Amino acid sequence: MTFWTDVLEQLRVSDIALMLLIPVVLTVVYLLPMPIQRSFTLDFANPSIVQLWSSAYVHNGLMHFINNVVAYCLFIAPSYVFFVLADERQLFRYIFFTFVLIAPPIIALVNIVFIGQGTGAGFSGIGAAFVGLLPVSIFVFIRNRVSTEVGPSNGTVIFLVVLGITASIYSGIIAAAGILVVSCLLLLFDIRRTGLEEVRRLVSELTSMNGYFMFMLVALALFLFSPVMLFPQEIVQDNHAVNILSHYAGLVFGFFGPAVFCIYRR
Repeated sequence: MTFWTDVLEQLRVSDIALMLLIPVVLTVVYLLPMPIQRSFTLDFANPSIVQLWSSAYVHNGLMHFINNVVAYCLFIAPSYVFFVLADERQLFRYIFFTFVLIAPPIIALVNIVFIGQGTGAGFSGIGAAFVGLLPVSIFVFIRNRVSTEVGPSNGTVIFLVVLGITASIYSGIIAAAGILVVSCLLLLFDIRRTGLEEVRRLVSELTSMNGYFMFMLVALALFLFSPVMLFPQEIVQDNHAVNILSHYAGLVFGFFGPAVFCIYRR
């Protein structure tokens, strides 16, 4: 069975409709009258219960809206593919609803605690959670289809590489190098724990999976490129400051939340 045949057999209209629900909701909210949109925006100094959720679904202008919709679609699609190929459709749905219902107030509270003043709006924090989900989905696929010795926790190595890239943007080369050293040490630990022979077998089997392996490489490249989208060097864009704190919080929640749950479930 080829990769694309396998993917097409696993696709469900209900899943596609579920994923498209977010762009539809974001579009509907964006088309609401501006006074209503402003009432949905989170006031860090005086938040309402409704704003803890609603602020994730309103945007400051057309480009803010388009960027968040495109980023969401770009990252949720490969994550969904890996989950369904791993026969973990139900797990994907649980994670999806957790992200869209529970992540907004968590990220909002992080902003309230650490920023405290000003306002916040946009889906980018939740979008960042779907970015963090991508390596989890890849390692769930590897565990279920290739080797039970590998799991989502092994994706921490790749996650740290992304944090290192992010550190190079804001904190300089020394901080980035430190994080990358930790990532390399963790990789060596994972190899030792798994066993060199098992690692060789895993690599050999993955590289022989043709379309699956190529799709995995593209997904990993996309994840490694994500800091460029989430953490721009210029914080102020179009007279609005990019809330990188929300991006950090979403990225961490999106990776460690599902990873820890998968470990617990196993």
